[in-house]
Amino acid sequence: MKAIRRIICAVLMLASLLPALSGCGKQPEVTFRAALVGRVDTLDPALAEDPAEQTLVQHLYENLMKCQTDAEGTVTAVGAVARTWQCRDNLDGTETYTFSLRADARWMDGKAVTAEDFVYAWRHLVDPALDSPYASLLDMVSGYDAARKGDPAALAVTAVDSATLEVALSCHCPYFLRTVCTASATMPQRGDLAYKLESGTAGNGAYTVSDREDTCLTLAASERYYDRRRLGPDRLELYVCADSASAASLLSEKKVQMVCGVDDPSVTDETWCASPVPQVELLLINQMAQKLADKGLRRALSLAVDRAALSSLAGEGRYVPAQGLIPYGVLTSDGAVFRTMEDASVSQEQYEENCAEARQILTDAGITQESISGVTILYRTGGGESAVAAALRGMWLDQLGLEVKLRGVSAEEMEHALRQGEYSIALWYQSGDRNDASVFLQRWISGGTENTAQFHSSAYDTLLRAAAVSSSAAARDAYLKDAEQLLLEQGNVIALYTPLRLWYADSGAAGLQSVGWGVWRFHGVYMIAG
Repeated sequence: MKAIRRIICAVLMLASLLPALSGCGKQPEVTFRAALVGRVDTLDPALAEDPAEQTLVQHLYENLMKCQTDAEGTVTAVGAVARTWQCRDNLDGTETYTFSLRADARWMDGKAVTAEDFVYAWRHLVDPALDSPYASLLDMVSGYDAARKGDPAALAVTAVDSATLEVALSCHCPYFLRTVCTASATMPQRGDLAYKLESGTAGNGAYTVSDREDTCLTLAASERYYDRRRLGPDRLELYVCADSASAASLLSEKKVQMVCGVDDPSVTDETWCASPVPQVELLLINQMAQKLADKGLRRALSLAVDRAALSSLAGEGRYVPAQGLIPYGVLTSDGAVFRTMEDASVSQEQYEENCAEARQILTDAGITQESISGVTILYRTGGGESAVAAALRGMWLDQLGLEVKLRGVSAEEMEHALRQGEYSIALWYQSGDRNDASVFLQRWISGGTENTAQFHSSAYDTLLRAAAVSSSAAARDAYLKDAEQLLLEQGNVIALYTPLRLWYADSGAAGLQSVGWGVWRFHGVYMIAG
């Protein structure tokens, strides 16, 4: 229960502001110090994958848009390098965005930020030769498929003139401004600076690297930044720590005012907060497995899973029970939260009722141990999955009287088995590359290359198609929620638990902004006396 209480007090949204106290003046000179658990191997926005890298990119570069959160917690995109923008509905299912850039946006060497810088950056991102893990962020842009096949120039992003950028989308994309145009991976780049990114001085953002010593990077506010007067800290000292213990020790020694990205609860206490990771651990039940073809059987197996117990087993305080395929904190089409963690746990009484329902389902369907003889849970060795698989086996045996086998394999063998459909039940995971529910549902469309459960449902496909073409945010979200519910009811994809990362900020720090999933912006931080 202690862990659940800590989760409930956490920041639950992917972009949220700690409340600033009115009447407290901002100090004239501010240095903010934070410890980031992770690594920094690159400052190329297209290759920055670790949250620590992306946090640095958010300060060294500035995108077309940036996120803003209102008092109700709704996240919207507001202009950054883009001064104005328009979206034209082409009335054929496609859209065209036109951005007019600020005249005072500058690179660190004084050159103006131009539309061509975005064209270069976005084509650089999708270039297969780069092999960026975030290339698919631009899959809604016309010409994406051709670009990924080796012709980056096919991507429909055009510099109309130096201050006007045009982007043609192949579909309606309600999250385009809020997610794609604010992402670390889509920050502008200049071709003549492409090989100098490691220095950290080639950006167009609010800060530039002024010093780098061991694991500490010092960032100074840029005098060239168009909104310099609104920045909070004049100086940022960011410590990049390889592990949670090192970061927590900096906090205990009062060397930092904030720690981000901790995955070891043993170095924290109840004053820390938790934020979700865009991932959900799953059980995949192969739709082609004949012994598991009965929908009632799959439903019973799901009901008999004690997700709270599995979360604790996987890592006390590091995971929270999943309520569905959409992880906590993912935003809806209009920027609200799709699902929060308040009701993450099922009480023991409710779990016992679920198990009773599961046993009744099996009795009504006439399913016995003989019905599932030989069914095996496939799991990866070398981590904590063996204990989780054993616990699942025990739950089904104790609660349902059904016994399955266990088989541990390497990660490579697991991926091969999933691609070939050579399994009955597999313990796996799903993650997302953008802050939208659709990315966690699209992979289960019939015939999809990532549909490793070999799931097929015409009703499910219809719901996702309807969501894709809907011009109403409310209708789109309703279609996505219905699709998720249908998928869960079919029982071929069973959500188990979601990872968390822990963070702590000094009570005197206000104006912190979470970009989401472990990435932070310190632009508006100020210290409250007292």
